[in-house]
Amino acid sequence: MIAILIEFDVKPECRAGFEQALRRDARATLADDGCLRMEVLSPRSGGDRIVLSELWRDQQSIEGHRNKPGHSHAWQEALINGKRVTVCDVLPD
Repeated sequence: MIAILIEFDVKPECRAGFEQALRRDARATLADDGCLRMEVLSPRSGGDRIVLSELWRDQQSIEGHRNKPGHSHAWQEALINGKRVTVCDVLPD
């Protein structure tokens, strides 16, 4: 399995709209083959960060998601100052 953590630095005036849109995208992505989990997180430390936690079955599932018609993250660009993406292999028990 593959976990992806995306930390967004959201423009303060855009936070409510960004959260709503990200939750909508996360719910839709859960229908994609191989998407096991999508969670939108708000760090307790506050600030203007939002974290998206994704869990995928395998790389093929991620590629299927990226290549589906209409897939784009372009809507995010006007609402954030930047983002950091960390891709992790899930270690077996």
